[in-house]
Amino acid sequence: MLNPVVETYSLLAEKYDDELNLQSCWGRATDRIQSSLLIEDNDQVVVDAGCGTGRALLQLASRSRPNIQFIGIEPAENMRKCALRRIGSRANISILDGCFEQIPLKSQSVDCLFSIFAFHWVTNLRASVQEIRRVLKPNGHADLFFVGRNNGHEFIRKTSPIFLKYMGPARFLESVRMRTQLTRQETVRLFSETFDPRLVSADESYDTYYDSLEGHWGWWVRIEGQFVSMPPERKIACDQEVRKALSDLSTENGIPYTIHCLHLRLRSATDSRSQLCH
Repeated sequence: MLNPVVETYSLLAEKYDDELNLQSCWGRATDRIQSSLLIEDNDQVVVDAGCGTGRALLQLASRSRPNIQFIGIEPAENMRKCALRRIGSRANISILDGCFEQIPLKSQSVDCLFSIFAFHWVTNLRASVQEIRRVLKPNGHADLFFVGRNNGHEFIRKTSPIFLKYMGPARFLESVRMRTQLTRQETVRLFSETFDPRLVSADESYDTYYDSLEGHWGWWVRIEGQFVSMPPERKIACDQEVRKALSDLSTENGIPYTIHCLHLRLRSATDSRSQLCH
């Protein structure tokens, strides 16, 4: 069966980098993470897992040594097409079809692996962690940024009763389970099952962004769209109720949305590198 999340992102690919999305809370949060990423002196192969349209990959490659090989892994076909257009003829950047569960690279071939807001979409957590372990070199390092358990709690409280009403309990629960949202402690335990626990650490942050209803709606209704499978007439009625519910959250600063971000770090035993923060 097709993965509905991958299919949704593929359908949205051509509009994914429009100004409304780039200026949204997710666009701003992504820019902060991108600017924090560091390439180490000995890194030769750098992988962006869930590279999307390739913005972070190209930005990092543009400020790094030209002899480093950058590889983007992306399961959504149209996202890959956008990424290929973006990188153009750069010989040191390649885009491959793959996902966390199946990384199309040789074992122990990667020096640095990073990912921005993608890991929460994996379908098999343990298989994904094992794949990361497989492709990383013994002294490799990784930085994964993904949403945590309490992400978007303002929106969830307001919209969950509405989606439950229009989708029914079974379909609503199925849609919720598409995204894995862990706590910081669960994240550390998960990776410590496969990696030496001394090499695993995780930070978490809560950043609240304020925007207009249209500003939030421009990204949120698209990305959450894979959760809502219903006849068009019910979808229209559902959207009207959701818009009203989100409007009720309005403050003098705008409508709040809080991103709960987890930053999982994997470092080698001899690593004295500075820890990344955002």
